[in-house]
Amino acid sequence: MSREIVLVCGHKNPDSDSICSAIAYADFLTRSGKYDAVPVRLGDISKETEYILSRFYNVPPVYISTVRQTVEDLDYDKVTVFSKELTLKTAWSLMKSQKLKSAPVSDEHYHLLGLLSATNILEGYMDNWDASVLKKAHTSVENVIDTIEARVIYLDKSFKTVRGDIVIAAMGSNEVGKHIHEGDIVLLGGDRISTLESVIAAKPDLIVLTGALQVDETIVEKCKTNHINVVETDMNTFKTSWEIVQSIPIEYVMQKGNITAFNEDDTVAYVKEVMSTTRFRSYPVLDYLGRVAGTISRFQVLNGKKKKIVQVDHNERGQAVDGIEEAEILEIVDHHRVADIQTLGPITFRAEPVGCTCTIVAKCYKEAGIEIPKEIAGLMLGAILSDTLIFKSPTCTPTDVKIAHELANIAGVVAEEFGLEMFKAGTTLIGKSVEEIFNQDFKVFKFADHEVGVAQVNTMDIDGFKEYKKDMLDYMNHLANSKGYDFLLLLLTDVINATSEAFVAGSEKSKVEEAFKVTLVDDQASLPGVISRKKQVVPAITEIMSD
Repeated sequence: MSREIVLVCGHKNPDSDSICSAIAYADFLTRSGKYDAVPVRLGDISKETEYILSRFYNVPPVYISTVRQTVEDLDYDKVTVFSKELTLKTAWSLMKSQKLKSAPVSDEHYHLLGLLSATNILEGYMDNWDASVLKKAHTSVENVIDTIEARVIYLDKSFKTVRGDIVIAAMGSNEVGKHIHEGDIVLLGGDRISTLESVIAAKPDLIVLTGALQVDETIVEKCKTNHINVVETDMNTFKTSWEIVQSIPIEYVMQKGNITAFNEDDTVAYVKEVMSTTRFRSYPVLDYLGRVAGTISRFQVLNGKKKKIVQVDHNERGQAVDGIEEAEILEIVDHHRVADIQTLGPITFRAEPVGCTCTIVAKCYKEAGIEIPKEIAGLMLGAILSDTLIFKSPTCTPTDVKIAHELANIAGVVAEEFGLEMFKAGTTLIGKSVEEIFNQDFKVFKFADHEVGVAQVNTMDIDGFKEYKKDMLDYMNHLANSKGYDFLLLLLTDVINATSEAFVAGSEKSKVEEAFKVTLVDDQASLPGVISRKKQVVPAITEIMSD
């Protein structure tokens, strides 16, 4: 199978299993040669997960907020960006060789200044001859010399920019004064060497000798004395007059203002919407620093490939990354109930009734005969100890225990001892806001037209939560009212003593009393023996909400 780049991600508000299984499964997919897999996360890392990473891995997955297609995901053209000083002649040549209909123009810092269109060049400047165009465009003498392929006979250092008209000296000596003025550029060719004296007297800025017309040194010295610049070109007068106007900088002819451009992080949906109201062949693309990165066409937008996703530790749409409907789901590895996720076609879906997704990932390594690296073994061990509450959770299976001890041997730790250290580091509430505490492991569950939310926080210091209670309940009631939840339930779970304290907010708090056969006192109740949200809390709530 060809290798593809895929993102491996857990659920929103990630716990240790979500983060560690994403890292471990991405490693497995890459080592097995199936994909080039990259682990990502959808939220902040908890203290517990941070401790696991610091012990074994030390590199958290990259954070992403969405998998909606963006311009950066598309195969847009990395075209040559034109400098504003580029001559019209050179730009036209580049556009023809690269078959471009338009090209972005930037300043010296690669910031977008304008758009150069082939149509505008042809209609406005390739078909018209304007004697004053070099002056109007503030054309540099370097541009003129380069465009007509001239050789310098004499060039004064002070001559930088054209300040007069283009004049073809096709008149007699007596007529020169009527047509040539100070500062002009004079094209002189053929046998009109006798006219030179009169041309010099008119004091133009530049004399262009066409057709390699030769002049003696005396005439050159007169030009130097009068600070008149002289160059020669092999082009005849007609061709010189045609090409010299193409020495103007493209800054003069480019489209300025009202330029439709896209950023690399713009979504494809937004790009399509804008393109539907405009009719340009291509559009400039800007990178994250506002620099021109290339151009994009309608065809490239329509043929963009979706991001490829592997989901671990979840299969519910509400817990998935934003924009999942625009991505292609390749695989799901999970240990939860089968929920409402939908895919475009058949996929690899591996769900097992074990206590942790990392248990399944470890089995994948074993089944494929791939050796588990020490750091990956440590991550998966931490996740299993977290999800099974050091083997005390009713969701824990013999398979979890067996796999955990095998991983502990690889990682070089004692499972139970590491678990206690991990929970101690991860369950402290000191320095956290009520919002941070509540949302570190919060999930929403839907029942027909009703929604409830359940947050769970493992802590070895439930008594220390007293000072947070009032603020926490105020926060939960506000959240329930603003989001329309029937009720919100916060479980403070003491892993060591296998008990939880429940804190409830919302208009339907009585549902919690019915579900657990308890009476709320100041919106709080003790739930002895309840430590698993998945196996003990959600089923009880589901039964009440279904009724």
